[in-house]
Amino acid sequence: MNTVELAAQYRVTKEPYYRRIADEVALYEAAYSVRMPMMLKGPTGCGKTRFVEYMAWKLGKPLVTVACNEDMTASDLVGRFLLDAAGTRWQDGPLAVAARIGAICYLDEVVEARQDTTVVIHPLTDTRRVLPLEKKGELVHAHPDFQLVVSYNPGYQALMKDLKQSTKQRFGALDFQYPAHAVEQEIVAHESGAAPECPASWSLSQSARATSRVTAWTKEFPPACLCTPAR
Repeated sequence: MNTVELAAQYRVTKEPYYRRIADEVALYEAAYSVRMPMMLKGPTGCGKTRFVEYMAWKLGKPLVTVACNEDMTASDLVGRFLLDAAGTRWQDGPLAVAARIGAICYLDEVVEARQDTTVVIHPLTDTRRVLPLEKKGELVHAHPDFQLVVSYNPGYQALMKDLKQSTKQRFGALDFQYPAHAVEQEIVAHESGAAPECPASWSLSQSARATSRVTAWTKEFPPACLCTPAR
């Protein structure tokens, strides 16, 4: 499969609904024009992922999304050798794919990944814009359209789970917060199909906000910690 066919698989073909809150769209467009790596900061459920999807659609660029987790290794990002009937073959990871085809690579909740994994993005976030594939002995030069975007929840930090300063300083940042109640009601009404003036829209928006806050709180303070008796 050539790069054109591969890029087509990752294109956002239908416009995602995104309600602009301030000037975040213009700021992102300015950042993309110089391919600045971007960090989207904000609480769980405030619209960071939908924003990236909308911007990929608006800019007409492929979007490669990676849901980061604590078990993710560097090989999961850059690629690895696999065995098949013909022997061994190299399989690019999502970061390598995005760099080759000129996609926006979105690392969702990057703080979830181990620090020894996230350091592989460093050469792509400075003037070098390269991705070393050490196991393959190849140096991938990022496509001119490539951009790296990560999401980060500043409220979800623990002593052993935060980004290195050397990683943070490589990104420009956009701050997201929960929208005003009226705007949030409008968003929920659109997503649920309910009329904005319907009481159910208000109730759903309140439930969504409460759920997001509880989710973020329980991530930072898991039940095992809450149930431990004081000593």
